[in-house]
Amino acid sequence: MKTFEELQNIWDQQTESNTKPAAVDIIKKAEAYTRKIKCNHLWTGTILGLTSIILISYYIWVGAYRQTLFSLGLSIMIAMLLFRVVLEWFSMKRFKELRTDISLMEYSKLTHQFYQWRKKIHYSITPVVYLAYIVGFVILLPVFKESFSKGFFLYIVFSGFGFLLFFGLLMIRIIKREIQLLDFLKNIS
Repeated sequence: MKTFEELQNIWDQQTESNTKPAAVDIIKKAEAYTRKIKCNHLWTGTILGLTSIILISYYIWVGAYRQTLFSLGLSIMIAMLLFRVVLEWFSMKRFKELRTDISLMEYSKLTHQFYQWRKKIHYSITPVVYLAYIVGFVILLPVFKESFSKGFFLYIVFSGFGFLLFFGLLMIRIIKREIQLLDFLKNIS
């Protein structure tokens, strides 16, 4: 029983922590997270846009419009990238609507709406876009098999699916990080 009394003594001697973060610190942290989210939108849009430009250039350079199967696969890939670019642009536009010079209730409402919007994009639209992109790549494989040597075709298959796996895992990590940032902004309000 002596151990319990010692523990009780130690417990009673603790001082209550009254240190609450100052409003200025919370605002600074929220602004830092806001800048991170804006930067993420910008980088995502830039990377997807550059990839789209590369694929469109390749489409024109190779003359993919002459081969139906090749044209279909590459068109699906390009369309999915462009769709994601438009979604990121629209998200950036909606994120800019989150002004900090409005009432807390209004800010809270807008933050919640944006949060729900991004969750919808990440959890329902992005997987469909990613799978459609993979389908486009798979449609290209028979054309690659006919056009290239067996060794180069195997290189395309392994590097292509390796990249898609790596990119998928990276995308999951980035989405988790963004959801954590959005959770923080949502909890501030």
